[in-house]
Amino acid sequence: MVRGKLIALAITATAAPGLAAERESALAAFTGAYAGPELGAHEQHMFLEETNVATGTTRGRYYRAWGAGGGAFAGYEWPIARRVRVGLEASLSLGGASPAAHFEEGTSYAQHPLWGLRGTGRAGYLLSERLLAYGTFGYGGHHYRLENGAGVTDVHAWASSFTIGGGFEYRLSRRIGVRLDFRHLDNSMSHILVGLPIRF
Repeated sequence: MVRGKLIALAITATAAPGLAAERESALAAFTGAYAGPELGAHEQHMFLEETNVATGTTRGRYYRAWGAGGGAFAGYEWPIARRVRVGLEASLSLGGASPAAHFEEGTSYAQHPLWGLRGTGRAGYLLSERLLAYGTFGYGGHHYRLENGAGVTDVHAWASSFTIGGGFEYRLSRRIGVRLDFRHLDNSMSHILVGLPIRF
């Protein structure tokens, strides 16, 4: 009986460091500082209200354009539970196509995207030790070069609003990962991007 207890204690003592190390490794996953590049598709859009001079009627319409784009991101994440992460992230957006409106009288209006900035909070949940699902919410803006041959009023070169998003990040190693990210900037643009987060 004594021998059986000693064996059980020995097994427990041997297993305890391994379990502690595993728990520490799980808590360290998807934490700390990170940064990286991203590349994908940008959808730029604008909303215009058009008034027919002859009839006086007004209608609203979205104009959209898809194009290749990319950028960079940097952030920091904290573990608040074994599978829950919260963090902050800033990102820079470049590229994309130019939505344009062409009117019956031969004039046009276009917005050419230059660059954009975003600051977001991020909350994630570990679906496995290597896969994180996350959502984002924050504020951002985008700078445009305007081509306004039609004389459209109440338009601005800088558009800003709330931004929401979400995605999945997969750890390829302790420091390197890959992520699929969707972001939407209200009344301006949406992104579908593949990023390469590098953790420090």
